[in-house]
Amino acid sequence: MADAPANLTTRLLRDIRMLLGLSPSTWLDLLHAIFELGIARYRLGAQPPKHLLQRARQLGQPTTMPPREASAIAARVAFAIPRVAARLPWRADCFIQAMAAQRWLQGKGIPSALMIGTRKDEEGGFQAHAWLTCDDQIITGGDISGYVPIVTPETPLPPASRS
Repeated sequence: MADAPANLTTRLLRDIRMLLGLSPSTWLDLLHAIFELGIARYRLGAQPPKHLLQRARQLGQPTTMPPREASAIAARVAFAIPRVAARLPWRADCFIQAMAAQRWLQGKGIPSALMIGTRKDEEGGFQAHAWLTCDDQIITGGDISGYVPIVTPETPLPPASRS
Protein backbone atom coordinates (compact mmCIF):
# COMPACT_ATOMS: atom_id res chain seq x y z
CA MET A 1 0.00 0.00 0.00
CA ALA A 2 2.91 2.37 0.58
CA ASP A 3 3.61 2.28 -3.18
CA ALA A 4 0.14 3.61 -4.07
CA PRO A 5 0.92 7.30 -3.28
CA ALA A 6 4.27 6.99 -5.07
CA ASN A 7 2.56 5.52 -8.18
CA LEU A 8 -0.06 8.26 -8.10
CA THR A 9 2.63 10.93 -7.82
CA THR A 10 4.60 9.37 -10.68
CA ARG A 11 1.52 9.25 -12.92
CA LEU A 12 0.57 12.81 -12.01
CA LEU A 13 4.06 14.11 -12.83
CA ARG A 14 4.05 12.19 -16.13
CA ASP A 15 0.66 13.67 -17.05
CA ILE A 16 1.80 17.19 -16.17
CA ARG A 17 4.94 16.82 -18.32
CA MET A 18 2.80 15.57 -21.20
CA LEU A 19 0.34 18.46 -20.84
CA LEU A 20 3.11 21.04 -20.73
CA GLY A 21 4.49 19.60 -23.95
CA LEU A 22 1.28 20.11 -25.93
CA SER A 23 1.23 22.69 -28.69
CA PRO A 24 -1.09 25.72 -28.51
CA SER A 25 -3.21 24.27 -31.34
CA THR A 26 -3.68 21.04 -29.38
CA TRP A 27 -4.74 23.05 -26.31
CA LEU A 28 -7.31 24.85 -28.49
CA ASP A 29 -8.57 21.50 -29.79
CA LEU A 30 -8.98 20.21 -26.22
CA LEU A 31 -10.91 23.35 -25.25
CA HIS A 32 -13.07 22.99 -28.36
CA ALA A 33 -13.75 19.38 -27.36
CA ILE A 34 -14.94 20.49 -23.90
CA PHE A 35 -17.31 22.98 -25.55
CA GLU A 36 -18.73 20.44 -28.03
CA LEU A 37 -19.14 17.74 -25.38
CA GLY A 38 -20.99 20.20 -23.14
CA ILE A 39 -23.41 21.08 -25.93
CA ALA A 40 -23.94 17.41 -26.77
CA ARG A 41 -24.64 16.54 -23.14
CA TYR A 42 -27.16 19.36 -22.87
CA ARG A 43 -28.90 18.28 -26.10
CA LEU A 44 -29.14 14.69 -24.88
CA GLY A 45 -31.02 15.80 -21.77
CA ALA A 46 -33.17 18.42 -23.50
CA GLN A 47 -34.33 16.75 -26.71
CA PRO A 48 -36.13 13.50 -27.56
CA PRO A 49 -34.06 10.72 -29.19
CA LYS A 50 -35.86 11.00 -32.55
CA HIS A 51 -35.00 14.69 -32.75
CA LEU A 52 -31.35 13.91 -31.94
CA LEU A 53 -31.21 11.33 -34.74
CA GLN A 54 -32.83 13.73 -37.22
CA ARG A 55 -30.30 16.38 -36.22
CA ALA A 56 -27.46 13.85 -36.65
CA ARG A 57 -28.60 13.28 -40.24
CA GLN A 58 -28.62 17.00 -40.92
CA LEU A 59 -25.19 17.43 -39.37
CA GLY A 60 -23.86 14.52 -41.41
CA GLN A 61 -24.32 16.46 -44.64
CA PRO A 62 -21.55 18.77 -45.81
CA THR A 63 -22.43 22.46 -45.56
CA THR A 64 -19.67 23.54 -47.91
CA MET A 65 -17.03 21.85 -49.97
CA PRO A 66 -14.95 19.91 -47.39
CA PRO A 67 -11.51 21.43 -46.95
CA ARG A 68 -8.48 19.68 -48.39
CA GLU A 69 -7.22 19.12 -44.88
CA ALA A 70 -10.44 17.30 -43.90
CA SER A 71 -8.62 14.13 -42.85
CA ALA A 72 -6.21 16.14 -40.67
CA ILE A 73 -9.13 17.94 -39.00
CA ALA A 74 -10.93 14.61 -38.50
CA ALA A 75 -7.78 13.19 -36.88
CA ARG A 76 -7.60 16.17 -34.50
CA VAL A 77 -11.25 15.65 -33.53
CA ALA A 78 -10.62 11.91 -33.07
CA PHE A 79 -7.71 12.75 -30.76
CA ALA A 80 -9.38 15.45 -28.64
CA ILE A 81 -12.93 14.20 -28.05
CA PRO A 82 -12.22 10.87 -26.28
CA ARG A 83 -9.36 12.27 -24.22
CA VAL A 84 -11.44 15.13 -22.88
CA ALA A 85 -14.56 12.96 -22.46
CA ALA A 86 -12.71 10.62 -20.11
CA ARG A 87 -11.92 13.50 -17.75
CA LEU A 88 -15.17 15.45 -17.59
CA PRO A 89 -17.33 15.62 -14.47
CA TRP A 90 -20.46 14.84 -16.52
CA ARG A 91 -21.58 11.86 -18.59
CA ALA A 92 -19.77 11.80 -21.91
CA ASP A 93 -20.31 8.30 -23.21
CA CYS A 94 -20.17 7.05 -26.80
CA PHE A 95 -23.36 8.74 -28.05
CA ILE A 96 -22.41 12.12 -26.58
CA GLN A 97 -18.92 11.83 -28.06
CA ALA A 98 -20.33 10.98 -31.49
CA MET A 99 -22.75 13.92 -31.38
CA ALA A 100 -20.00 16.31 -30.27
CA ALA A 101 -17.53 15.17 -32.92
CA GLN A 102 -20.18 15.32 -35.63
CA ARG A 103 -21.13 18.90 -34.76
CA TRP A 104 -17.45 19.91 -34.76
CA LEU A 105 -16.84 18.32 -38.17
CA GLN A 106 -20.01 19.81 -39.63
CA GLY A 107 -18.84 23.24 -38.54
CA LYS A 108 -15.81 22.67 -40.77
CA GLY A 109 -18.01 21.46 -43.68
CA ILE A 110 -16.92 17.84 -43.27
CA PRO A 111 -19.60 15.13 -43.70
CA SER A 112 -19.80 12.25 -41.23
CA ALA A 113 -22.13 9.41 -40.27
CA LEU A 114 -23.41 8.71 -36.76
CA MET A 115 -24.04 5.00 -36.29
CA ILE A 116 -25.64 3.00 -33.49
CA GLY A 117 -25.12 -0.74 -33.23
CA THR A 118 -25.71 -3.67 -30.92
CA ARG A 119 -24.03 -6.91 -29.96
CA LYS A 120 -24.22 -9.56 -27.26
CA ASP A 121 -21.56 -9.69 -24.56
CA GLU A 122 -19.93 -12.88 -23.25
CA GLU A 123 -22.85 -13.51 -20.87
CA GLY A 124 -25.39 -13.08 -23.67
CA GLY A 125 -26.41 -9.60 -22.51
CA PHE A 126 -27.36 -6.79 -24.85
CA GLN A 127 -24.83 -4.01 -25.54
CA ALA A 128 -25.45 -0.84 -27.53
CA HIS A 129 -22.77 1.46 -28.87
CA ALA A 130 -22.57 4.65 -30.93
CA TRP A 131 -19.73 5.73 -33.15
CA LEU A 132 -18.96 8.35 -35.77
CA THR A 133 -17.29 7.72 -39.09
CA CYS A 134 -15.84 10.10 -41.64
CA ASP A 135 -14.62 8.70 -44.97
CA ASP A 136 -14.42 5.18 -43.52
CA GLN A 137 -12.31 6.47 -40.60
CA ILE A 138 -13.69 5.87 -37.11
CA ILE A 139 -13.65 9.25 -35.38
CA THR A 140 -15.23 8.22 -32.07
CA GLY A 141 -16.29 4.85 -30.72
CA GLY A 142 -13.04 2.92 -30.76
CA ASP A 143 -13.21 -0.75 -31.63
CA ILE A 144 -16.59 -1.42 -33.24
CA SER A 145 -15.90 -5.01 -34.22
CA GLY A 146 -18.82 -7.27 -33.43
CA TYR A 147 -21.39 -4.47 -33.44
CA VAL A 148 -24.20 -4.75 -35.97
CA PRO A 149 -25.38 -1.31 -37.10
CA ILE A 150 -29.07 -0.79 -36.44
CA VAL A 151 -29.22 2.99 -36.91
CA THR A 152 -27.37 4.42 -39.90
CA PRO A 153 -27.95 7.53 -42.01
CA GLU A 154 -30.09 5.35 -44.32
CA THR A 155 -32.29 3.84 -41.58
CA PRO A 156 -35.84 5.22 -41.79
CA LEU A 157 -36.94 7.02 -38.65
CA PRO A 158 -40.37 6.31 -37.19
CA PRO A 159 -43.14 8.73 -38.21
CA ALA A 160 -43.80 11.76 -36.03
CA SER A 161 -46.17 11.02 -33.16
CA ARG A 162 -49.45 12.88 -32.95
CA SER A 163 -49.74 14.68 -29.66
